[in-house]
Amino acid sequence: MKILCMSHGEMAGGVVQSAKLIVGDVDYLEHINAYVDENNDVDKLIDEYLRKNKGETIIVVTDIFGGSVNNSWLKRLNSVKNLYLVSGMSLQLIIQLVLSIDSQNNADVKKIIKDALALTKQGFKFCNEIDLNSGTDEF
Repeated sequence: MKILCMSHGEMAGGVVQSAKLIVGDVDYLEHINAYVDENNDVDKLIDEYLRKNKGETIIVVTDIFGGSVNNSWLKRLNSVKNLYLVSGMSLQLIIQLVLSIDSQNNADVKKIIKDALALTKQGFKFCNEIDLNSGTDEF
């Protein structure tokens, strides 16, 4: 199984680097930074990645739903077997996916993704609205 982060600019590389700093250098966590040099052909980058990883189960996490990177992957969902696409890249999501894959090797990929998304959503907080004096809010 592979987790591929792909973003506009260098976000994907930064998220993967940070995740590996926290969870260790897992070899199945990879990234592609799009639009960072003269090679701006996103479809070509995706096709090369799919060719190199033919037969693998791949979870692709893109930066934004409806962006060019996400849309290029969306076009392939019906034709590429074992391809799972998630938008809304964050460090917390990537860490949760890695930890879930490491602990649930034989689990259903859809369940791993849904569980990781649910846990990640719990991590979004508007910190100004946390009552720091009550002692009841968890951090």
